[in-house]
Amino acid sequence: MFKNLLVIKEQLPYDHHVLQFAKSLKFLGAEEITLASHLLPHPEKRHDKYDPEVVTKDLEELKEMGYTLESMDLEGLPVEKVHDLVEYMEPYDSLILAGAKVSSIGKRIFDSEFAYELIQMPSKPILLVRVKEEEDGSFTSIPQDGLNEMSHVLFPTDFSENAYHAFTYLEKMVEKGLKKVTLMHIQDIAKISPYLDYRIIEFNQIDRDRLDALRKRLEEKGDVEVDVVLEIGRPFREISRAIDEKHFDLVILGRQGKGIMMDLFIGSNSNNLARRAKTSVLLIPRADEK
Repeated sequence: MFKNLLVIKEQLPYDHHVLQFAKSLKFLGAEEITLASHLLPHPEKRHDKYDPEVVTKDLEELKEMGYTLESMDLEGLPVEKVHDLVEYMEPYDSLILAGAKVSSIGKRIFDSEFAYELIQMPSKPILLVRVKEEEDGSFTSIPQDGLNEMSHVLFPTDFSENAYHAFTYLEKMVEKGLKKVTLMHIQDIAKISPYLDYRIIEFNQIDRDRLDALRKRLEEKGDVEVDVVLEIGRPFREISRAIDEKHFDLVILGRQGKGIMMDLFIGSNSNNLARRAKTSVLLIPRADEK
């Protein structure tokens, strides 16, 4: 799983943290890394804390771990072509990694981070490595040490076809040794109340059965502890609250792939969480977009 990693390097201080995150994916089967350099369009905006020697050391450590390294330049390459770079790879074998700070609603249309351009035209899984800028200008990733078998993964689902496809990636992770998962479904109160309130007991039973079926599928894949959460509310709000309270290491989401204008004016839970969740996010495109 995720044998081939395409790691976006932007000459930013958190390039180091993205590479450290890539290093941690060895337990999932990562073997090859293509370091794709994407220079900022305005050189004067490059961060003064970027240290190329740190990145060089990271690359040496990756080689010592047995990774095969290649490099390429993305300058002048349209965003949609970046996904084509991994198009030839087998399903579940490829992953794009890019660092991304939390994006507020007000600045979404002006986001300059390449990661948020990439997620507008998804054709391959993208892992947004969440980076946090501290008061002193330094950066850390969330989680700080990347992923491992004991990482706690959150899988919110709406039981759509797209969500079920994303779930197959979670199954693969459990097969590789992941030990802790929380399955979550938030019944959208805007779609239930007030006209369908009388059916809430029925909905609870249906959704509980669906979550239990997913739990059993995971338990058949490996030695994993699975928590199940079923609540009613606003999906984005409740999922965000759970992330803040439980400090999940990763959120796995199915990505609808509506494009930037649809996401801006209509919005989607996956798009909002990808930009605003205070942890790293793995976005899985629809099966027909792979």
